[in-house]
Amino acid sequence: MYKVTDGVFIHFGHHVRGHLGPCISLHGHTWMFQVTLAAKELDHQGFVIDFDVLHERVLSRAHKLLDHSLALGEDSWRENAPILQQLGVSLYGSRETIQGQMGTRQSGFEPGEPGLAGARNEWPGNIKLAVFPFTPTSERLAEWLCNFTQAEIGDERVKVVRARVVETLHPTESAADYEP
Repeated sequence: MYKVTDGVFIHFGHHVRGHLGPCISLHGHTWMFQVTLAAKELDHQGFVIDFDVLHERVLSRAHKLLDHSLALGEDSWRENAPILQQLGVSLYGSRETIQGQMGTRQSGFEPGEPGLAGARNEWPGNIKLAVFPFTPTSERLAEWLCNFTQAEIGDERVKVVRARVVETLHPTESAADYEP
């Protein structure tokens, strides 16, 4: 069995709805999203998969969805959309005050673009949110990454054997794995 692993670092914040500890607060991490793919046979080029294909079809799209965003579950988004709209107008508007212009909105998926495995970007007041159909814990994000990767790349030859989401690297690594 051949296996390859690749990943991407993504900076984003999240909120864990109903958490009894500090994760109830908005907070952020430098996350690492990794996927491991396996195949019994290599393709005609000698790969399980070309790393460029994995980046283009999965890792870069996950980065585009999440980079410098606030990740929320659907319930938290729905309950707080009006407040987030007001906050976004104020925060984004600071560009005009400080820079004298509004500048360009950061990269992400625009309204109407298909989301990624049930996740999408919302833009209240031009600030970037990533909205998931679940509360975005490391464990649920790992399962989402696994399912998204399998849908995008998996076939009869190539299988996703693990998705890993690392939310803390220092002082020790804290990670969640999902294996189908």
